Amino acid sequence: MQITFRPNFALARAVGAVALCALMAAGAVNAAERADTVIVSGAGSVNTLDPIASNYFQTNDLTSRLYSPLITYDLDLNVIGDLASDYKVADDAQSITFTLRDGATFHDGTPVTSKDVAYTLDRIKRLATGVASYIGIYDSTEITDDKTFTVKLTQPSSLFLASLSRIYIINSALAEANVGTDDSQAWLAANDAGSGPYALTGVSGNDITIDWAESYWGDRGDRPLSFVFRRVDESAPKRDELRIGNIDVGKNVQQRDLDMIENEPGVSVIYGTAPTVHGVYFNTQVGPTSDPRVRNAIRLAYDYEGAFAGIHRNKGSLPAGQIPDALPCKPDLPVVHRDVEGAKALLTEAGQPNLTLTLRFQPAFEEQVQQATLMQSNLAEVGITLNLEPIAFPNYLQMLQDPEQIPQMMLLGENSLFPDPGVFLTTTFMTGKVGTNRSGYSNPEVDELLNTAIATADADARCEIYKDAQVILEQDSPFMPIWYAGAYAAFRSDRLANPLEGTVNGNFKPLEYKLLPKE
Repeated sequence: MQITFRPNFALARAVGAVALCALMAAGAVNAAERADTVIVSGAGSVNTLDPIASNYFQTNDLTSRLYSPLITYDLDLNVIGDLASDYKVADDAQSITFTLRDGATFHDGTPVTSKDVAYTLDRIKRLATGVASYIGIYDSTEITDDKTFTVKLTQPSSLFLASLSRIYIINSALAEANVGTDDSQAWLAANDAGSGPYALTGVSGNDITIDWAESYWGDRGDRPLSFVFRRVDESAPKRDELRIGNIDVGKNVQQRDLDMIENEPGVSVIYGTAPTVHGVYFNTQVGPTSDPRVRNAIRLAYDYEGAFAGIHRNKGSLPAGQIPDALPCKPDLPVVHRDVEGAKALLTEAGQPNLTLTLRFQPAFEEQVQQATLMQSNLAEVGITLNLEPIAFPNYLQMLQDPEQIPQMMLLGENSLFPDPGVFLTTTFMTGKVGTNRSGYSNPEVDELLNTAIATADADARCEIYKDAQVILEQDSPFMPIWYAGAYAAFRSDRLANPLEGTVNGNFKPLEYKLLPKE
């Protein structure tokens, strides 16, 4: 199936009933279909549906439904098969043999085979972008037959199997038929080559529609027949559309707006934990922020408690350490705090009493605008002039390809996509992880610790190594954590079951939106 796709969606500004009327007029949802359709409204652009870009949250929200990985997680966060019916890790942890499940087909009806897996992994290795950072030690795939194959690694790894939960297998025949000059990137940006539970069926303005795939091997159960994913950057329109039932799920809704609707009839706002941390990445390679004293001075200047109460309405928690709080293996580190005089002393020690720096932020997220403004005011108190520059996330990703171009400071909400903290630590802080090491950070001692952990089979011993690495990271401060956001679900509880109840955390596996039984 081929559709017309516009990757850079315009900013949505329709509110209230007008939005639903426009959607229905465009043919995305009609009155009869609405009962079996869930409309999810979030912020930020979806610039591609190529699953290689599934390290980008907005892309993954869709690709995780269009495509299937070899493995996934159960409710207890144990690794289980998805496309794979069986797998066995070699004793030396340097290869994994898989067997594909019977009946797995792509949306065009062709069977999923070992060749498709090998093609997907080899393509990621060739392009060396996006999710490639998760499987950097992939070497090759040895095919036994259509259902059996062995994935070989360049070195032993305790992390590789879990990393495959974010590697979505593509239809190699479709990709090869549309390879173009960019290894199918342009074609996959706008087309579906997956075997997941839903298939791409349309794009209308800011709305992307996916429908249940009859070719899928699993049962639909109480999942909807259709989803509409709609981009609306502003918080208030999502609040209002939730209130009147024009949308079913609101993402990236500001806390002040959540407070206004959590007691509305038919609307629920549920809070939970999530492996998510918001903060600032520094350029640790060039410029004033390459000095850890400057980075730590900036950390001491921010009014965390004021932001927590005023911006975040005391939801979530104040952070301690460089990685999300819901991950295990965290050492006992101090909670962030403000110390203006300490910040001034560090800047004087660094020979930088009067600095001018630039902070990039994403204006699509209103909390980032407020965080950036507060940081600008706070840093002025310690003698730092902070210029604020908006940036779109895809443009930011391009800057990460060259350490010289990494922004001096970048506000970002960072999500762990895997329950093992080792994946987060190695992709975020290990030398040479271009694109995911967002600070250009490099410390041989940290690299050695993380490499040792990767090759350590014993989980408890590995955990202690991760803690040692985090102590060093806290001293070096490549990242400034400012808020553990937690998780929330704002949804129409008169139509949907609680998506946070009895489901795997949405970072590790997409939240299931299940329709309530019809009366």
